[in-house]
Amino acid sequence: MKDERGFTLVEMLVALSIFAVIAAMGVTLLRTSVDTQDAVQARLKGMSGINRLRAVMANDLAQAVQRSTRGQAGEPVPAFVGSSTGFALVHAGAAPFDGNPRPAVERVGYAMTGGEWRRAVQPMLDGTALPDGDRLIGDVTAAAVRYRDDKGDWAESWTSEPGDRLPRAVEVRLTRAGRASLTMLFLTGPTPPPPPLVAAGPQP
Repeated sequence: MKDERGFTLVEMLVALSIFAVIAAMGVTLLRTSVDTQDAVQARLKGMSGINRLRAVMANDLAQAVQRSTRGQAGEPVPAFVGSSTGFALVHAGAAPFDGNPRPAVERVGYAMTGGEWRRAVQPMLDGTALPDGDRLIGDVTAAAVRYRDDKGDWAESWTSEPGDRLPRAVEVRLTRAGRASLTMLFLTGPTPPPPPLVAAGPQP
């Protein structure tokens, strides 16, 4: 009669131990993969928010116009007013939000409110005030804004007087909790064309 033998207890324990180690390695690898995917998704979401912030601000500032307005009491409000923590301007390219005819310009403001960098839209150019606005990016602990003039000098405040003048560029630096600070530079309004060249020499 042929001798038949099965696995011994020691062999079974060794096999189970090896299987347990492989299973633990597989679970760890799967968990690491899931955590990495979550981190990548969070990173992409944050980048998407920053890209949207840049696009909205660049669009508003690139279409800034020299158009003063009137406040709630009828007082004149310059076309562009800026401080070290925010600014407001009138820009072209506005779309009707309710389907009714309205001027293709609107006044918008950017400022830090309650730890958020917000964009506010003034519904009517004259006789109204800017609301609190909508959140563009959160976790903001500080905001610093600078304005560049035609001579290339930077200042921490801006007024359009005299002549509704616009800054040539605006720099916005946002400090965020637990993250690197975000510095953005935008051109403001269309660049005026250079003066025509005058040919040298005697004129006929």
